[in-house]
Amino acid sequence: MAPRPVKRTLSPEAFGRFLRWLSRDDEQAVREYLQIRVRLVRFFIHRNCTNSEELFDETVDIVIAKIEQGVEITKPLAYCYGVARNVLREHERNRRPAILDEDLASPQGVDMESRERELQCLEHCVNRLSDDERQIVAQYHEGQGREKIETRKLLAEKLGGVNALRIKVCRIHKTLRLCVLDCLSRSGEGEIT
Repeated sequence: MAPRPVKRTLSPEAFGRFLRWLSRDDEQAVREYLQIRVRLVRFFIHRNCTNSEELFDETVDIVIAKIEQGVEITKPLAYCYGVARNVLREHERNRRPAILDEDLASPQGVDMESRERELQCLEHCVNRLSDDERQIVAQYHEGQGREKIETRKLLAEKLGGVNALRIKVCRIHKTLRLCVLDCLSRSGEGEIT
């Protein structure tokens, strides 16, 4: 494995050479730079990087170093994407897992009263759904294994396809989630309506 390049400060001259590499026309070079910047920052963000700006800067540093070494590059955007993928791989390889202070997977003494309130709110919210929505969500979650798969296939055929089913169920879940949260906030005040 090659050693990670040493962080260097980018000189104005090196950045100027980078812009000239993008285009001989100054305005076009700036437009291309901004386009590359937007795309690569978005690339890093979509891969759940919280430091996308730093990773972009690191990518540009590497590209500039390659240009200064005389590497022949014909497609700047494609080359920058390739370097960005390698920067991302290196970043993920060096990322340390977060250490949690407490064990969140193990329930810590479930409060039966609040659990009962949640179930009451869920029942209340399910009853507020239309008959069709209630039937769809019930069928979607019934069964196990192969039976569940077959049930969902039949349900998808009725609703116009798998995507239509997923969208419908997602919307019903969202409606239920918002209703339950609202209900819980009101039940804390002593009312479930």
